[in-house]
Amino acid sequence: MNSRSQLRPAVLLLAALVVLALLASALLRPLAASRVRALARARGLELAWGRFDLRWPARVELRDIVVRRTTGGDTLLTARTAAGSARPLPLLLLRVQPELVSLDGVRLRLPAPRDAEVDTLVPTGEDGIPVVAPAVRQRAEAAVRALLVPARDLPRLRIGDVAVARGGDSLLTLTALALDREGAATHLALSGIYHGEDRVPFDVLLRWQADDRMTGRVQFEVPDADDPGAKPLVLNFDGRVSQDLRAREVRIAEGSTLRIGEVAGRLSGLVAAAGPHCRLELALDSLTERTIRASVPRAMLGPLAGLELLGRFDWRAGFDLDFAQPDSVRFHADVVPHGLALDQALSRPSPAAIAGPFTARIQLPRGRVVVREISPLNPHYRPLHRISPYLRDAVLTNEDGGFWRHRGFNTEAIGLAIAANLRAGAYRRGAGTITMQLARNLWLGHRRTLARKGQEVAMAWIVEHLSGLSKERILEVYLNVIEWGPDVHGADEAARYYFATDAANLSLDESLFLAIVVPSPAKWRWRFTPDGTLRPFARAQMHFVANKMASKGWLDPAQVPPADSLRVTLRGPARDLFAAPEPPPSGGEPTGTPM
Repeated sequence: MNSRSQLRPAVLLLAALVVLALLASALLRPLAASRVRALARARGLELAWGRFDLRWPARVELRDIVVRRTTGGDTLLTARTAAGSARPLPLLLLRVQPELVSLDGVRLRLPAPRDAEVDTLVPTGEDGIPVVAPAVRQRAEAAVRALLVPARDLPRLRIGDVAVARGGDSLLTLTALALDREGAATHLALSGIYHGEDRVPFDVLLRWQADDRMTGRVQFEVPDADDPGAKPLVLNFDGRVSQDLRAREVRIAEGSTLRIGEVAGRLSGLVAAAGPHCRLELALDSLTERTIRASVPRAMLGPLAGLELLGRFDWRAGFDLDFAQPDSVRFHADVVPHGLALDQALSRPSPAAIAGPFTARIQLPRGRVVVREISPLNPHYRPLHRISPYLRDAVLTNEDGGFWRHRGFNTEAIGLAIAANLRAGAYRRGAGTITMQLARNLWLGHRRTLARKGQEVAMAWIVEHLSGLSKERILEVYLNVIEWGPDVHGADEAARYYFATDAANLSLDESLFLAIVVPSPAKWRWRFTPDGTLRPFARAQMHFVANKMASKGWLDPAQVPPADSLRVTLRGPARDLFAAPEPPPSGGEPTGTPM
């Protein structure tokens, strides 16, 4: 038999295989497309695409993808391409083992945050015990499921050009993500930009080995207008991270280390599906002014960079939350000083400088600054004893009920706020203290960044521990600088603007009203009807504050007025503004619950 006759059967066989592949692709494509759409519908989604390709033997590619909600038709996600391939041999045994998944040009739109209504009741279970809002619980369970996906069994991933937005605001840009395997080790490389008030580029590199040892580096390029070449914030992790799929837990083992620049810390933690439950503990030792400045970009320190610290300190922080029992949340943050002191002469700003008369440059939202003399040079300055005790105690009750007990920040209040917000499924309660608010108003400003919040906590601790200021002086300055309306700062300006009286002469009803204005002074008119009558929700808030005052022993229970009897009469310049009443801002009524 010549070679040509031997070749003919091989060619015919190859041709037959090609024909079969084409037929299989033609037959499987509509079946696969139908299956993908059915999976989307089962999750309340509609999936559409411009092109669907199924390539023999095991590659699927979609182009121009759109994912919408079945109800309402809101577009949640668009993508240029999504592709995946499976290992061919397992397919012969009817087993799908993905080998590579790639996504490109993804635009993810998260729903705008929802404010809880004022009269929203705390969700409870059948036994009457408060529970976490269902949407929050579902998101927590989804996050835990993602962490418990067997990482070593994941296919290789290639993801690029991803943008995440909430409402009309950009949250995150993911430039590139690559997940690969090298033997039994898994590698993750990730880069992108976080969009807050600042654009913060970041890079992540992780390596997870077969023995559960994980090493990683995260770098944030924190923008600094004064130093474009400023050093980045660099975090390095070295420890053991294990997935226990039987117990459905992910653990960060004791002895794992987290290094922040030159500062080395100990980190441990747990995430469990039961609950879900999460726990995290961090300990940093022997922190000094030098190591902090060498480890944290100056832009993140803000005004703290001008403080001169002597000695050293340790820092301990921990968080423990079981979503099945939100009221059991535990949060702690402790500073352990070792000869720690503040050089008042060299520090700028010097918190001790506000012990006597001074000129306050009051920081307001959107970068505004107003100036007030906190001294007898200002005819509206009032020492604490010349401010109505009703107003003093009502503001303390609504803003910081533990003021006389805590030393700068209130970890108990933080735990209560976390539990309240989890139950409501929205932001209902804050945990900022009066000392933190004073630090924000005098030195830090109101930028909505994590760095600014950290500065606030640190400055509040310094004010209470290292400045020598008394609680009474802290409260006195606070009541003389806080905003109470349009260019209205301090208790006496507020008393005269609303009621044409001195801060010393405010009634209980007037004091309760001014207390509920503090959290959102720009919205004070919203609390009245067009004819100047208090709205029911404002009376309910005032009644709540009065009851809390009574529970603390700051008000005789017999003096607590019924909510429907609370009245205030505007007699100052505020009264004139009702000629053109403002409509309520979009988003419903105020949601802050007094503390």
